[in-house]
Amino acid sequence: MRAAIFEDVRKIIYREDYPKPTVSPDYTIVKVSYCGICGSDVSNYKYSHYQTPIIMGHEFSAEITEIGENVSRLGFKIGDKVTGINPVIDIDKDVPRHIGIIKDGAFAEFVKIHKNYLYKIPENVSLEEATLIESFAAIIRALKLSKITKNQKIMIIGGGNMGLATLNVLMGEKDPEYVMVVEPHEFLREKAKELGANITLPPSRVKINKYFRKNGKPTFVFECVGNEQALMMAIDSIKKGGTIVLEGVQREKITFPIFSMTIKEICMIGTWGHDKEDIKTTLDLFAKNKVKASEFISKIIPLKDIQSGFEEYLQPGERKFIKILVKI
Repeated sequence: MRAAIFEDVRKIIYREDYPKPTVSPDYTIVKVSYCGICGSDVSNYKYSHYQTPIIMGHEFSAEITEIGENVSRLGFKIGDKVTGINPVIDIDKDVPRHIGIIKDGAFAEFVKIHKNYLYKIPENVSLEEATLIESFAAIIRALKLSKITKNQKIMIIGGGNMGLATLNVLMGEKDPEYVMVVEPHEFLREKAKELGANITLPPSRVKINKYFRKNGKPTFVFECVGNEQALMMAIDSIKKGGTIVLEGVQREKITFPIFSMTIKEICMIGTWGHDKEDIKTTLDLFAKNKVKASEFISKIIPLKDIQSGFEEYLQPGERKFIKILVKI
């Protein structure tokens, strides 16, 4: 089968003779239609966090072509349009089978999916749009953990895929008093405006503080970047007693201003992944057309050109896309 194999830092090999997986009782074999390039994939491509060699890719849409007997009992059948989503698991009790991280993923013609990771795509959702279900499930979890209520003043730091998905759900579900999106790239700031942000700004303390003086500091900050500068901005910006939600992944050690966090009585919450409840909530939002998934798809490339797609995420200068999909 056709597949793109990650072998080493910034090295993906395209093959047309990679072994096709075989079905077993608790698994299905699905034929992949599209798979999105996730920020975690890009980080692995740049730094090689995962085992190698491996086929990455976990944001995908597909059709069931073979089905194990224990999966068909759950109501799935050959021809169903599905996605496979890695849920949060209890590592003390469950065996990790994470697609594209531990097991071969969806940057391939076929992928083997465990029954616990399999979900039907709502009928009104296109195969392209379905690749965004996983991203939005992570947002649903972040909002659930934050316990955010309606009519809040909100700041989102980072206007990439996760920041804009956070904005999209907040505007539709929480009726915020205002949402500010801070993002260095003009293209992404314009996208944030299209999705309903009240104000979009580059990371300029002068401009940000000017807005706060007139409208008040945010009660919630969603940090969607994952670096020290973004975290410091969040702590500096948040209103006393407010909540900071860490959606960005910070892998390196940082200097942490614990005194500022203490005197401002900040609640800081980390969030990672999504559980089955989050995924089902997200599928319901998609089914009810409450997210604008198509707005996030900037470009679709063929599998054989996948390395160029990864390199585009790492190019310096102005970024002019949100999500790149790979057509399998």
